[in-house]
Amino acid sequence: MRSLEPSSWRKSAHWGLLVGGLVLHVLAWDAAASPVVDGTRDGAYGAALAVQTVDTQFGDNFSELDAGYGSIDSGKLFLMVTGNIEANFNTLEIFIDSKAGGQTSFTSSGNDGANAMNGLVFDTGFTADYHLIARRGTDGVNDTFNFAFADLGAVTFSTYSDILGGLTGSNTTGTGVNAVGIEVGYDNSNVAGVSGSTGAANQVAAAAVTTGLELGIALSDLDYLGGPIRIMVGVNNSAHDYWSNQFLAGLPAPQGNLGGDESGGFTGEGAIDMTHFAGDQFFTVVPEPSTFVLACFGLAGLASRSRRRK
Repeated sequence: MRSLEPSSWRKSAHWGLLVGGLVLHVLAWDAAASPVVDGTRDGAYGAALAVQTVDTQFGDNFSELDAGYGSIDSGKLFLMVTGNIEANFNTLEIFIDSKAGGQTSFTSSGNDGANAMNGLVFDTGFTADYHLIARRGTDGVNDTFNFAFADLGAVTFSTYSDILGGLTGSNTTGTGVNAVGIEVGYDNSNVAGVSGSTGAANQVAAAAVTTGLELGIALSDLDYLGGPIRIMVGVNNSAHDYWSNQFLAGLPAPQGNLGGDESGGFTGEGAIDMTHFAGDQFFTVVPEPSTFVLACFGLAGLASRSRRRK
């Protein structure tokens, strides 16, 4: 094989600089793109993945879900749900579908009395692997924000009490079922977003809300191997047996509270069937393309082979 001529060396060097520059640019962009978990949405999330479709019947600016955002970056799933969690221990139920398999019908891992939801049927295309609970209120003495993480497949869970040292703020949980501490941030300052009714939500107002619950969860704790991650979020009462009308993705409007029988009645159980409602009551977080840098290397390799054939 003949040696490269000086002009070929210049072309090779040019390709190396180009690819190297692209790699550094992408790595720098990735480092800058990680959200700061403090309960305030930042630009790293981009556009909303779900925007509320129906006004809340659990109390305007008390229990409302305005929009959902997500990012898979730096070894974590970052999740932002804008709106408010009422300080009466109403439960924000978060289900994560992050791997193959999972539950099509919910069976609790035993955490926090969530067995009241046993039999909850998820939308077609959603199989729950993990169940997260966020709630806040006054326990008689202290203001507290409590959080739980359950692995549905392993039937294990960990609970973390008073992780924010109050009703708002940011902190990282301890470890247990989750081997890496979960970043949690909550800001309750929203006074806009959806209104209090059963009618169609003002989606422009909902998308404009920038505060609420934010999480940073290690992908290793979600057994994540790649691809999209699906998220279902809903507001339930403290006993997990009376659903509001607040879900992300949202229900078709008009829609009142679902309760335990999907019509606002109390049955003592939260085993509703999401397939009875039009659309998907979940949203999907898609990872940033990981093939961009590899494609650049591939192009460089093709160019190199082309030069060698000359």
